[in-house]
Amino acid sequence: MNNTIGLDKFYIWRESDDEKLPDVSFIPPMTRRRMTDLQKIVVGISKQVVPDNACYQVVFASRYGEWRQTIKLITQFHTESEMSPAGFSNSVHNAAAGAFSILTENKNSYISIAAGIRTLESGVLAALTAEKPVLFVFAEEKSPEMYEAYLNKPVLAQGLAFMLSDSGRRKISWTANHDEYSPLTFDAMADFLVNGGELVTSCWKMGDR
Repeated sequence: MNNTIGLDKFYIWRESDDEKLPDVSFIPPMTRRRMTDLQKIVVGISKQVVPDNACYQVVFASRYGEWRQTIKLITQFHTESEMSPAGFSNSVHNAAAGAFSILTENKNSYISIAAGIRTLESGVLAALTAEKPVLFVFAEEKSPEMYEAYLNKPVLAQGLAFMLSDSGRRKISWTANHDEYSPLTFDAMADFLVNGGELVTSCWKMGDR
């Protein structure tokens, strides 16, 4: 199967000493205070690429999701034998995608993907095959210290977002692929968005036309 689609705007963000989270000053303060770090990352980077007053599908991907919020809930249950309902609603994997849809009043559907080490490439595949236009967002929040002993390396807060449409200015050709490749990394995806070339995964391969 071969396809050509248009890549519109993209945005790449990484945590730094100067910027622990993307700029979300456009969100009303009362709403912003209730949001998790992951939700702020998703909304902050998505705002940079989505058109105003438009409807589009949304594909959100995160390997770890709201793990800091989940740890907070488990700790609360252990110490108080109860959980905050509001906290629980912020712990589910699609909480960030839902928050974005509410803030942008986008009434189209969204999906939320977690697929282990192949989360990023699986999410991109879902966006490639989705009805256009579609917003793709990948985001992770900083790994909790208690988990870092079990990780190969700490996870930094980072995210990328891009829009795909039939009329996008940069034309991308892609095809399904079934050969075995190493999992797609954040850096490789970011490099493709910035510099073009070819990108190959076990699910798909694509390149500039």
